[in-house]
Amino acid sequence: MSESALTGWVDDGRSVFYRMIAWNEAGQIVRSEPLPPRAPFDPEHDAVISAGLFNAHSHPEQSVYTDIVDPAWDLGTWCRNTIYKYSVAMNARRVRLACRRAFARMMMYGTTSVMVSYYLHGNRGNELDREVIAAARDVGIRLIFGRMNYDIINDNAYEGKKASQRSYYETIPEAEKNLRELMSEEDATVMICPALHSFHASTAACIEHGIKLGWELKRPVQLHLSEDQGDVELSLNEHGCRPVVYLQRLLDEGRVPSLEHVILSDCCWLDDEERAIIAKNKMRVVFDARMNARVKTGFPDVAALVAAGVPLWCGTDGEASNDDLNVENEKAFIKKQCPSIDPQIIDGFGRQPFDFRGANIGVLAPGAWADLRVIRGGKVESVYVGGTQTVKDGRLLGLDIETDIEAPLRAEVAAMTAGN
Repeated sequence: MSESALTGWVDDGRSVFYRMIAWNEAGQIVRSEPLPPRAPFDPEHDAVISAGLFNAHSHPEQSVYTDIVDPAWDLGTWCRNTIYKYSVAMNARRVRLACRRAFARMMMYGTTSVMVSYYLHGNRGNELDREVIAAARDVGIRLIFGRMNYDIINDNAYEGKKASQRSYYETIPEAEKNLRELMSEEDATVMICPALHSFHASTAACIEHGIKLGWELKRPVQLHLSEDQGDVELSLNEHGCRPVVYLQRLLDEGRVPSLEHVILSDCCWLDDEERAIIAKNKMRVVFDARMNARVKTGFPDVAALVAAGVPLWCGTDGEASNDDLNVENEKAFIKKQCPSIDPQIIDGFGRQPFDFRGANIGVLAPGAWADLRVIRGGKVESVYVGGTQTVKDGRLLGLDIETDIEAPLRAEVAAMTAGN
């Protein structure tokens, strides 16, 4: 089997070394060997190779709303003026273009992998879900597609919200059938996983079933947890305990086989007991801290989760509720908000190995996927996903950003907001 390689200064998260990284035709690293440098490292002029970024929580279809939001909106106002106003108007073309925009912007920041939580099914089976996958392939990004089971409709909600929830809604059997059918799309860069929305949008039966299904399929299961105080209050009222304590109850009663494969997003309103449960069960947490702050839902206790030894990643949620889709900017924000934490610890969020179909992402080591970014002078120069180059000389390959994304998406947004 033939090999390809990059040689240069490699940042492994601790130091910079001169190395050669080689990968095979399958896109997996087979060798990472030190070499004598030709000259001392010059940080101002030398290119640096590092592992591609992993955006561990994203709603890429929400990039359709990026140009129509007000950054001052709180979460309720944001939802009323975006997803609950326009979800029912989202068609295949709009989903494809919005996701192209999101994935392309991630790629230009050096993101090689993204974990998506997707619930905009539109009562159309997998039609819209496939558009997300197609957009990822258009851009060349590695995709962990969390196909979400959203199975609550609030009868007392205003009409826009109810109509949107109806478009997301699937019964538990319908959601599992559609998930298993969508798994036919899997390949070396696409993995399909169960996902759950939250305690306010997924029933207790749905949460239990989704966790069991993920374990059966050997897939991670994503769940928004305690993004705002409302989910804590809901859990206390319905289950007599806080959300993570309820997950532990499911395990203790034998209703789920494990919690180790559960990935929790946001986690703004945890207490010490919940953090201990997360750590004990080896669950993982993804911060969406800029989004949480911007829509005024809260802010996670990062230091307490670090102290508990919980594996931590960063995500961006949706572009329309954040400043951008750059995971590095998420880390910079957390550093600013949490000056007592060693910055190197925060830099390490997302550098842990994460299994993707039998090989790791997030690291540059033999057996990992050859997902790399090359940075020169603070700018992303090149990107490789599974050894295939997706960005060259700062330019996205495969798609023209203006012709294939921005211009047609502007036309779709104009039609959508005009009611067409």
